[in-house]
Amino acid sequence: MKTAREQVDSFGVERHEASVTDVAEGDEGGFVVSTEDGEHAADYVVLATGAKRDLAESLGCAFDGDLVDVGVTMETSVENAYATGAMVRAEEWQAVISAGDGAAAALNILSKEKGERYHDFDVPADAQAVFGGMNK
Repeated sequence: MKTAREQVDSFGVERHEASVTDVAEGDEGGFVVSTEDGEHAADYVVLATGAKRDLAESLGCAFDGDLVDVGVTMETSVENAYATGAMVRAEEWQAVISAGDGAAAALNILSKEKGERYHDFDVPADAQAVFGGMNK
């Protein structure tokens, strides 16, 4: 975690470490995230609260039974709100699966920001010739 925090900090991201008490859509887009320490504005939210789904419910996310309904991008019915892990899966609560969900959400957020598919790996210049359309 130390390395991950250092990488995030190197990009100038404003990090807050506090328990979230509520998430609501902002009046001018984005979200207002309420914590024990105050309110914070966010363009995106990633809900990763285990089997506790009350934040998703209060935000207005659609449910499929008891689970938060997401697609393969992990985006909920609320635009720019993502849900991962046990809140979206029945019984598939292994850490590696939840980490994969988080990675999928992160890559899709990065793709939205970039305006095209984002890949978190280097693509060789000759990839088109070797692999076909993978570098698109």
